[in-house]
Amino acid sequence: MIGLYFVLALVLVLVGHAFRLLRWEQFIRIYERPLRGQMLRGMAGGYALNFVLPFHLGDVFRAVFPGRRMKSGVGFALATVIMDRFLDVWFVALGFITFSLLGQGGAAVRGAARYYLVFSLVLAAALVLVSVLRDWLKKICLAFCGIFNDTLKLDGMMFFWSLINTFKDLGRVKIGRLAANTMLMWAAYLGSYTALGAALTAAGQPMKLVGVFDLLFGRSAADLTALLPGGALGTAAPAARGLLLAWFMLPLAAMWAATLLPERVRGAVNQATQAAPAEESYLNLLPQADEHDRAVFLGKYFGLENKEYLQRFLQMNRDITILQDYSAGSNATTMLCMDKQSTFYRKYAFGADGDKLAEQIDWLRAQQDRLPLCEILRTAREDGCCWYDMTYNPQAVGMFRYLHSNPVEKSQRILREVLQTLEEQLYRPTARAADPAAIEKYIETKVDGNLKKIREDRALRELVGCDTLWINGTEYKNLNRLDGLFDHARLRELFAADPVGTIHGDLTIENIICRTDNDGWYLIDPNTGNLHESPFLDYGKLLQSLHGSYEFMMKTPRVAVQENRIDFQLTRSAAYDALLAALMEDLKQRYPRAQVESILMHEVIHWLRLMPYKLAKDRKRAPMFYAGLVMVANDVADFCEGKEGKLC
Repeated sequence: MIGLYFVLALVLVLVGHAFRLLRWEQFIRIYERPLRGQMLRGMAGGYALNFVLPFHLGDVFRAVFPGRRMKSGVGFALATVIMDRFLDVWFVALGFITFSLLGQGGAAVRGAARYYLVFSLVLAAALVLVSVLRDWLKKICLAFCGIFNDTLKLDGMMFFWSLINTFKDLGRVKIGRLAANTMLMWAAYLGSYTALGAALTAAGQPMKLVGVFDLLFGRSAADLTALLPGGALGTAAPAARGLLLAWFMLPLAAMWAATLLPERVRGAVNQATQAAPAEESYLNLLPQADEHDRAVFLGKYFGLENKEYLQRFLQMNRDITILQDYSAGSNATTMLCMDKQSTFYRKYAFGADGDKLAEQIDWLRAQQDRLPLCEILRTAREDGCCWYDMTYNPQAVGMFRYLHSNPVEKSQRILREVLQTLEEQLYRPTARAADPAAIEKYIETKVDGNLKKIREDRALRELVGCDTLWINGTEYKNLNRLDGLFDHARLRELFAADPVGTIHGDLTIENIICRTDNDGWYLIDPNTGNLHESPFLDYGKLLQSLHGSYEFMMKTPRVAVQENRIDFQLTRSAAYDALLAALMEDLKQRYPRAQVESILMHEVIHWLRLMPYKLAKDRKRAPMFYAGLVMVANDVADFCEGKEGKLC
């Protein structure tokens, strides 16, 4: 009879472990495909370590072993193990309370019942407190993680993020299946404990179900010490101690051996137990693939920065993976993303910026038959958020990269083709008379309004007050000595002669996408609402790139300011100089000098429009962009006065 009871106990405990595996994978399955083999080995190793180590330290191994292979990492695996154990506490508490109410087990069971009841109530209270004090606790988590280096800080934040979301996303688990797995798991375990008690009794150590339950989960839960002298079974017959040791270890060996079965056998088992199919979709625990992007996001989350934005960001992007953030000089965010079907660019914005992005989508759709434009895959606008996805082509790169990886003549040809296409397909067909009221509003808003913001900003107050600035060792007149450039009468006269029509509005070098396979091109990211819709604004944007070196400044991380000196490492390429020369030659051939002067003034105004954004979003580097404005304004002043200079 001993053998029969023992075999039954082994079979039932293995059945219980199988249902535990199925329950555990339900928490993982929300975010990624469970690695059953790794999880089974982790369980076997963890239970073995729990048998020889105190405080359930084996559960750490149970998480780490499969977590190293998981997409979401060790922190996430540990969070799911905590969830699994969290559910066990309630059942064990119910078990001891039931035994105590039935009068079984004596003082030891009553003590365990009180212990688990208090423990369960503490856990329930903790859940309530976590919900009520969640913002305060997030800051504590951030402060704790901040003690460590950047790598450990990110690991810590990922663990707390995983723990939060494992509990928060419990509603995504199929509750019926979770309840069934839990009930079947504990039914198998209780059957195994009953059979084990019968086997131990037959081996000379009388024990009932309540005794085995107390041995495994009581205040002094069984491990290796239970078999040593002084332990719960230290004085038991050698056969009883051998049975308990075998009951602990043989199922673990069987679990490990199960991972070595032939592929067809494991496949059949997975199919029978509804393993996650290959086509099943998963949420991303975090959409960012880049560790730096993850650290920035989690720092904002635990630091309680812009909570509404972060919530909307997650709602929009949890079903995709963000490979790289390409955001630059606007309030909209552009990211390279992928899902199960394809790789694509996603651009999104919220609030008023979302309304602006919706206008961009309308422009792209309205002009798609006129110009080579990016292909829009999907769009959405809801809850104050607007986004759209664009086709990704690995053979398509921004002109900045194209210019610096191909002969400059190719870029010159493409740029001339872009300008000619815009002239013939967009500017001329939509040409209309200039609106004096629009020009007046343009001067008032884009010139006077931005000059006022620059002069009133505390970060630039000392620089703005200087007569001259030394920028990278060269002296320049400050804006207060270039007032003639912004004279209203002069600007009205210049802009009155501007052609007017539908324009791109943000024709930077980076918004011209070049094809490396066929030397073709297309445009992205138009900007509407320029008030004075003149093609000269597009030319001014090109000059902001090629003349003002905007893209190089964006790649310059630091700037130093001391009194009236601004120093930063600006590396400008010969390719930019060549393309600028070609553009200026083309403009001078196409337009009279007065209109070229107007184009240059629009470049200055583009720099004016950039400054408030930089002061708000990139305050540490704002003096560098102010230096760019001053240098451009000096060059334009030289051109207007007929002096020799970069533009002459």
